[in-house]
Amino acid sequence: MTKSEQWQQHLNLWHASGLSQVAFCQQHNIAVHNFQYWRKRLSPKTELTKTKALIPITLTSSAPARLRLGSQVLIELPTEALPDLLVALNDRGLLYASA
Repeated sequence: MTKSEQWQQHLNLWHASGLSQVAFCQQHNIAVHNFQYWRKRLSPKTELTKTKALIPITLTSSAPARLRLGSQVLIELPTEALPDLLVALNDRGLLYASA
């Protein structure tokens, strides 16, 4: 059995157990950081993580749009300007989806 197959077996057992990752790892004498590494490595990739694409949005309010970037930056602008801002951020590689 390969390492990937062994870890997939651990992940399957964990899913079936209903335990938290930490509790499962303690019960099976597995290092949590190893478990998390293999969980990420063996997880199926979604289309969103494979391709960087804008998500279509529909604007229905005339209230200002607020975008919070981290804890220090807040951008407030008219809702109509939001699509242009998102496109500009995307064009500069500053907009991405997290997994």
